[in-house]
Amino acid sequence: MKWPRSNWTGVLSRRTWLGSLSIFALLSVQTEAFCQSTSDELSAKLASTCRDKNVPAMAVVLISSEGIVQADCFGVRKRGTTDRVSLSDRFPIGSNTKSMTATLAGVLVDANKIEWTTTIGDVWPNATDKDIHPKLKSVTLDQLLTHQSGLPTNISDLSPSAWAAFFEEKQSAPLERRRMLKVVLGSAPTNPQGKYHYSNLGYAIASAMLETRAKESYESLMQKHLFAPLDMRSADFRTLASAKRLRAPILWGHQADGTPVDPRTVGAENPSVYAAAGTVNISIEDYAKYAHWHLKGKPEPVLKSQATFDHLHLPQVEQSPSGAKYGGGWICLDTPFGPALNHAGSNTNTFSLIWVLPESNFAAIVCTNTGEPQAFPACDEMVSYLMTKYAKVQKNNATDASSAADMEVAPERLVGRYQLNPNFIFDVKLEGQRLLVGITNQPTQQVFADSPTKWSYRSVKAQLEFHLRSNGPAYALTLHQNGIAQRAKRISK
Repeated sequence: MKWPRSNWTGVLSRRTWLGSLSIFALLSVQTEAFCQSTSDELSAKLASTCRDKNVPAMAVVLISSEGIVQADCFGVRKRGTTDRVSLSDRFPIGSNTKSMTATLAGVLVDANKIEWTTTIGDVWPNATDKDIHPKLKSVTLDQLLTHQSGLPTNISDLSPSAWAAFFEEKQSAPLERRRMLKVVLGSAPTNPQGKYHYSNLGYAIASAMLETRAKESYESLMQKHLFAPLDMRSADFRTLASAKRLRAPILWGHQADGTPVDPRTVGAENPSVYAAAGTVNISIEDYAKYAHWHLKGKPEPVLKSQATFDHLHLPQVEQSPSGAKYGGGWICLDTPFGPALNHAGSNTNTFSLIWVLPESNFAAIVCTNTGEPQAFPACDEMVSYLMTKYAKVQKNNATDASSAADMEVAPERLVGRYQLNPNFIFDVKLEGQRLLVGITNQPTQQVFADSPTKWSYRSVKAQLEFHLRSNGPAYALTLHQNGIAQRAKRISK
């Protein structure tokens, strides 16, 4: 029986970051029954990586704000066979489903059916302390989506026998989640609340909250509000029943020791109770449509509000000592070519990796059909290749945002609102020649220019560094204080 992997969070090396790009040329992509090379170089690199890393198959897609730039695949659906993988094959994306769940939460926030601050107790107000532990009643939707709930990683941490029974999927997914709530909500949190602790269980509870408020199943809501608007026709939530209906050709997974896993068998995928935490299966080109939407930076056609869209990318809690933070289903980190959204997913038999770099107009997805130790290095190498290759192609055309400090910058370009976290917003205004900064629940203060883009307080040792492109308003600011740099993203009024 397969047990859910507690956390897959791939982070590329600094060597990779140094080779980013800003703008890509759109290339034509054609998909046939078997994958065809859109680039001889990409095809050769993909083949060599599969062979060198000894993975059965890989699929890769590169995306710009215009759509798919390149897509390709290589290898076999099952190790030891000649059954070639296709771009139409549906890869399990594991925990990369989580940002999709957070996006659905945003849909319901826009519809006024729930709020980011809605608590477990708000959704089920008639529950007794026996039904929901008092310390869990105050946990918010946002905390569940950013792993700050204090809940354990998995259901199995509370009840191995209950977890094993969920693989039987004897009821519909919503009923399975109802059963899950009875198993887990009565227990006290096992970790500090407000601190990062990766929890698949938290996402399962969040999905139950969403479907309770919307009075519709989580799976149906996702199809209606995310998959359909983005035309992700291949996307589905793999269940035991749907797996048993699969017919050849079928993409097989592979265990950590390389043993092939028939996707039609119990344990090949996580049970339906964990749909929100990671049971989406999808073709890589349809998955690219989702990355493309995030890359463009606009809420339509999924969301109504720019503020809701921006909230999904808001770094909310420290995720690692390296400075990475966790947002709505995304690992958020700063790179030399702008803020990055990153996540990796696995059902222990497959592996997927996604990177989105909005300010560099770059996104890439790599999937492989194995959960062996070499799965992540293989995917990481492919993303690294794409970043490095396209940086070299476009380097001379890229705009270096850091050069803004050497330009004449009108203070009007700095005016705006910048969000550090949900309760900490910088409100920058210009009165005459005075730049004034208000902070949530704090008095407005004047800041003074050290350079066109760096402004300091005089009452405290703190400096604001504004980030600009060659034209337009600042898109972010960084607060430098006490040796710590914290980035705040520009938000709409």
